[in-house]
Amino acid sequence: MDESAKAKAGEFLALLERRYACKRFSTEHQADADIISYILECGRLSPSSFGLEPWRFAVFSTRPGIKTLGGICFAQEAVHSSSFAVAILVRRAGCFTPDSEFIRARSERFPGGYQVFRPDYQPYHEFLESVQRTEHWARAQSYIAASFMMIGAASIGLDSCPIEGFDEEALLRFLDKDEAQWLPGIVVAFGKRNEEVRQKIREPLENLAEFI
Repeated sequence: MDESAKAKAGEFLALLERRYACKRFSTEHQADADIISYILECGRLSPSSFGLEPWRFAVFSTRPGIKTLGGICFAQEAVHSSSFAVAILVRRAGCFTPDSEFIRARSERFPGGYQVFRPDYQPYHEFLESVQRTEHWARAQSYIAASFMMIGAASIGLDSCPIEGFDEEALLRFLDKDEAQWLPGIVVAFGKRNEEVRQKIREPLENLAEFI
């Protein structure tokens, strides 16, 4: 790694070192439209399996909306005090069948279109179905987008907190989404921290990695 790359790597690692799950944000901080658009772009540009982008980003940026979401998230302070929050929904298993309208539409964006995409995709879909893991796989995509959003937030000095505890049915009802079509994946709250920065606790790399 050359010196320029080392410097960039150091800057990025410092960014990751700074980021943590903030539990209390400043209720005085307001995120403008440019900040929210930037965070959403970070999610939009994140990778997804087969490039399908199975998600929908529901943005809560008004105080009434945030208050409602806070209740849906079992009154977690990280949500109630956030400047805004994003609920990431993903499509249900039925949308991923090789002949579905969703798969046809998404695949037509790629070189060769659906006729080239389907033979590559179908065996993997059959595997997911055989182990009953299709919605597991779909939900996992939301975590990728959430990670990109949180790192993007850290790059502009914004704090974040991923939220996995929430009432899925209540969230879908509030968003008027058909539960046969949509599955809540994760909620991420954003804002400026209003708490002492907690020490980042991680295992040393030698306890986590092995080289084959």
